[in-house]
Formats: sequence, C-alpha cells, structure tokens
Amino acid sequence: MRILHTSDWHFGRMLEGRSRIEEQIQFIDELCTIVEDEAVDLVLIAGDVFDTVNPPAIAEELFYDALSRLSAGESGL
Repeated sequence: MRILHTSDWHFGRMLEGRSRIEEQIQFIDELCTIVEDEAVDLVLIAGDVFDTVNPPAIAEELFYDALSRLSAGESGL
C-alpha cells in the first residue's frame, strides 16, 4: 500500500491582504498528479485544512473539489 502523508494546507490563507487561492489551486493540481503518477492508495491529511474557523467559500469549494478528484483517482476535474 502506498500512502502519501500531507498536512497544513491552510486553504483560504491571505498573505499581507492578498489571496493565495491560485497557489492553493496549483498545489491541488500537483498533488493530484503525484497521486496518479505514483499510484498512491491513500492520502493522509493531518493538520489544518483551512486557515480560519470560517474559511471563504472558494476555499471550501477547493477542498471539496480536491477530495472529489483524489477519491476518483483523476488528475483533472
């Protein structure tokens, strides 16, 4: 069994007032590619998925899209 351990995604994080959502989208794209290329069986997420208790809707959407992509074993939507 191949396990990929990841943590602290912090979706919705701002840096000096600037959204980092584009970087986070790229991260998910790369993660999905790695999972597919390396035939990963299980992705373990430890730590903070969101940066705040009430993340922006786009951060939640990105997370649920990522779960959908990873569970389907697809590198694209």
